[in-house]
Amino acid sequence: MNILRKAMTGAVALCAAASLAACSGNSTDTTPSAEPTQADKALTVTDVTGREVTFDHAPERIVLGEGRGVFATALLGGDPFDHVVAYGNDLTKAAPAFKDKVFEISEGAMKAQEIGNIGKGDVSLETLMAQDPDVVVMTLDQKKVAEESGLLEKMDQTGMKYVFTDFRQSPLEHTVSSVQLLGDLLGKSERAKEYGEFYESKVEEIKGRVEEAVAKDGKKDGLIWSAAGFVDCCSTPGKANLGQLLTAAGGNNLGEQLINADSKQFSAEKMIELQPENLIVTGGEWARKPDQPDTFSHVELGYQSSPQRAAETLNNPLGTPGLDLLQAPKQGKYFAVYHQFYDNPYNVFALEAFAKWLHPEAFADMDPAKDFEQFHADWLPFDYSGAFFAQAQQ
Repeated sequence: MNILRKAMTGAVALCAAASLAACSGNSTDTTPSAEPTQADKALTVTDVTGREVTFDHAPERIVLGEGRGVFATALLGGDPFDHVVAYGNDLTKAAPAFKDKVFEISEGAMKAQEIGNIGKGDVSLETLMAQDPDVVVMTLDQKKVAEESGLLEKMDQTGMKYVFTDFRQSPLEHTVSSVQLLGDLLGKSERAKEYGEFYESKVEEIKGRVEEAVAKDGKKDGLIWSAAGFVDCCSTPGKANLGQLLTAAGGNNLGEQLINADSKQFSAEKMIELQPENLIVTGGEWARKPDQPDTFSHVELGYQSSPQRAAETLNNPLGTPGLDLLQAPKQGKYFAVYHQFYDNPYNVFALEAFAKWLHPEAFADMDPAKDFEQFHADWLPFDYSGAFFAQAQQ
């Protein structure tokens, strides 16, 4: 792997050196040779599993096994597709409106190859080798599938290097280190460090307020209904991703009571039995006819939405038979949050929203929607648009 490219690079360098020597003749120029650039230096990175991976030089060709890794590379300045030669097709399938935003401003995006989904086992070693990668970036979810399918073993046998990120299983533990890993690979370590400082500062502020609110009023029961109205009722993240954020926001996460090792599914009848004090659904960009809100069965949230459209579609999931018996919507304790926060480094804004919804007095001066809009101005290469949060009116 990389042999042809490296051989050609070496040949070009040798010819260039020979030409320079011939032209210099008996020159007595004593100008010191240029220092190696950052890209020429060896690089060692550590992924979220604790694996250390060493490169002879900064990676020039990177495969994002999960296409939604672009949510993170977009934070790092410059083109979100810098050095990205291929990306997983989940970006197109799960976050098409975000993809459109990135493709509008990225010169590298159109050059990158869209591949399959490692997490679904439909990416072969041959597909990866065709990209001639210096490194393949995968997620912890993809790690399990790649191990079980034998893909990792084959990658090891060919010497193909890979690392793991995680924004989904344990976001509060792994977001900062995952962004830093990508920053190190892309030669944007300082920018990644700055984001880590921003993220940790915001998390600590929220946790501090939550601690005071819980000490005063106790934890608040809450249930997250994932992809409500888009898939059959009902599923929940349990302890992972948004579930972890709900707990950190001072919630008693009822989803942990509903799942087992085999399933994260539960019935509408079970939800009615639980009568969650606070019900949070996730919404997204799943409409087949996005210009016709009456065709939606979910809450339309994301870059393609609007506050008006989010409000118009907020009650759609409640059309599930029997859910008119839920008390939370009638009491103004029914909320919607952008689904993709579950798997990207912007998850801190879901944490902020959950905390405000559960403890409105303690977070009266915080506005997740406005803060997320400002975040785009401060960190992202494209303008803010859409709607990412919605709330029922009592």
